[in-house]
Amino acid sequence: MQNWPQMYQMTGINLSGARHIQIFLVVCLLLMPFCEIRAQDESNAIPEKINGRYRISVGNKVMEIDPARGARITSFLIDGVNFLTDSTINDFNWGSTFWLSPQSDWHWPPSAAIDNRPYAVALTGNVIKLISSIDPLSGCVVSKEISGNIGSGSFLIKYRVTNFSGKTTKLAPWEVTRVKTNGLAFFPVGKNKARGGLLASTSVHDGIFWYLYQKEKLPVKGDRQIYADGAEGWLAQVNKDVVLIKKFRDVSPEMTAPKEGEVELFASEVTKTNQGYVEIEHQGPYLELLPGKSFCWETTWLLARLPAGIKPIPGNSALVKWVRQAVQ
Repeated sequence: MQNWPQMYQMTGINLSGARHIQIFLVVCLLLMPFCEIRAQDESNAIPEKINGRYRISVGNKVMEIDPARGARITSFLIDGVNFLTDSTINDFNWGSTFWLSPQSDWHWPPSAAIDNRPYAVALTGNVIKLISSIDPLSGCVVSKEISGNIGSGSFLIKYRVTNFSGKTTKLAPWEVTRVKTNGLAFFPVGKNKARGGLLASTSVHDGIFWYLYQKEKLPVKGDRQIYADGAEGWLAQVNKDVVLIKKFRDVSPEMTAPKEGEVELFASEVTKTNQGYVEIEHQGPYLELLPGKSFCWETTWLLARLPAGIKPIPGNSALVKWVRQAVQ
């Protein structure tokens, strides 16, 4: 059996007076090595600061991060077109954010300290490091380290969760990304059967789970979600001819947070004045976190145009083959 705490590099921190010297602790975190010590990668793109937001450009792709808004990814563009939703669709749920799982620990809304309040920010080489304030409920601080690699054309997001409370807690990391409607999400099927109110718009072909957005099939009552176990460690979303691929470490059902899924999808309500959005989400392992300990978790993002001749339709084996090659 894999030793998850060791794999996620648990580290200790002196917590003396942590509740009374939060600013000092944030400064310490900014100065600490992140999830692991690596030589500076010279192939990383140089971040720019424009109007308070940070921008990382890799070829025809641009990722923008706003420290003042929960260090969320506010846009992910290819050829100047944003793949994510912005605040005009929903002024609370937009862009890409990070939560702690399970949701049953906090219900709604998510922790403001983690989701939407300002993060401290520092540049370490060609990497943006962002640090939240302490979440009052969990006693945790979330750190994000974001970089873009010119050589691979990918973007790496590293999350670190540190327990500043005086008690042991248990949680999982959770990345939540809002994209436009009328797209297609797909990922390899894991061990457990998927559940949720969006099943009417799903199918499985050759071990791949497909969710095709269909406005007319959105549930009138109940949840508009999918909870599933994935495999191979990737999740993809296609809108028109552009695909977002997320690559991450696969998590077994036994390591998933209670009542959650390794891969989750959500479709918001659609009204006459609002076209809604879709969330593509994935979670890491559900870990026990002792006081003063941290764990790290990372996701690689790729954004590309589909090659000519590959159609974004459920069951297209050529599309799956192309994504599998991209994540190798």
